[in-house]
Amino acid sequence: MKFSDLLTLVRESGPFSQSKLASDLSLVTSVSLDLADVALPSSDTDELATAYMSYSPRPVYAVVLTRDEEERIERCLAALAEDIDHCLLIDSGSTDSTIARAMKARTDTCIVSAPWANDFSLQRNIAFREVHNNGWLCHVDADEVLTSAHAGRLRRALSALDFLLGDHDFVVSPVIADVDGPVYTNTQRIIPADGPFRFRGRVHEHPYDRRGYAPARVQIDVRFDHSGYLPEVIEQRAKRHLYVKLDKLCRAEEPDNPKWVFYEIRDGLDLTSASAAEVRAAFAQLAEAAGTTVPAGPPGYRTERVVDSWALLCELALRLGEADALMTYTTLLGEAGRTVEATYYRTLWESSRLLGALSALVDRIASVGAEEEPANRHLVARLFDLQASLGLASGRYEVVVPAYREATARGAGQGVGEDLTRLARLLADVPGSAARSDPRNDRFQRAEQAADI
Repeated sequence: MKFSDLLTLVRESGPFSQSKLASDLSLVTSVSLDLADVALPSSDTDELATAYMSYSPRPVYAVVLTRDEEERIERCLAALAEDIDHCLLIDSGSTDSTIARAMKARTDTCIVSAPWANDFSLQRNIAFREVHNNGWLCHVDADEVLTSAHAGRLRRALSALDFLLGDHDFVVSPVIADVDGPVYTNTQRIIPADGPFRFRGRVHEHPYDRRGYAPARVQIDVRFDHSGYLPEVIEQRAKRHLYVKLDKLCRAEEPDNPKWVFYEIRDGLDLTSASAAEVRAAFAQLAEAAGTTVPAGPPGYRTERVVDSWALLCELALRLGEADALMTYTTLLGEAGRTVEATYYRTLWESSRLLGALSALVDRIASVGAEEEPANRHLVARLFDLQASLGLASGRYEVVVPAYREATARGAGQGVGEDLTRLARLLADVPGSAARSDPRNDRFQRAEQAADI
């Protein structure tokens, strides 16, 4: 029986699905193909379930990098009470009460002082030196908190994985969800202390083997909520400045590594304020670094951001209005299996062109208004009717009301009137009416005003 077969049985009705092993395995959401094909020591599910009841898993260590985290550290450690056996704090010179509060949260916390050297991997890898026995190193940032509903899940998932895959090297990825932001699943935060993997990269660090290849991975349904990317936190702790600084250091040390070009542009280029010249220069640098083919072999330290670079190039191409480049990189994204991004960028570009064409038609109609005569009055009425419809379709809401009134004054506008009535009903059903209460959403308000005629 393969590991993937057992995962399938977990989700089927039957005696095994009621066992503790099945319950703990249900927390596994995905595995690398090489792990899915691992042959288990027994094909007898009852035998496996019985043996698991007396199994003693490896200890779990929380590894937390700190520097002046007094406002966060207690909550971070307290949330892990059911899931870790020991806590290791790698402190880079806190001057507040971080250490005292950590010891208050867990009296068994071990403190290691390590001066900051502009290298997150260097700090994280200290844990491998400090932990000499066989266990799991769970790297948790001080601004990450295990959600209360998932307390105990981490230990359960690691126990089941230890029991079934203890002879194999892999890392485990819990879910990390930014508050009011995206959710990350490929986090690679939980690593065996005695395994071959170590972190690399001064920033945006991940574990790799000695050859620089990414490890086999298991994703689990265990969520940490992360508050470190809230705008006020980023500004207060100057995170953007730090990341760009470290990106530049990495790029200087490894000028031929395309991932550092990607990170420097992603972290440092503010698209809301960048000039066209700055965007064009960034596009040229990234396009040269990323190329148009994924290097052969498994993803690793040098190649893992090539496809991400194509997605960023799509974003830059949109800003520059480069249709050919957008088609090139959306095609590459599709071939790489990133169909959501490929569809988004291509659809956004094509819809923008269509909306631009509709907007031009609105202006064309406005330009002939002075040509009205008694003989063509009926056509002018239909033109205003059409202009109101095109205004709705293209987002040119400022022309909808005047065009509708001109159409009705000439005996037309019935079709637009029906559209506006349906739109008014639709707007009335917007859940929570969040868009109505946001004064920044002028476009929504203009549409609503048009619908309320």
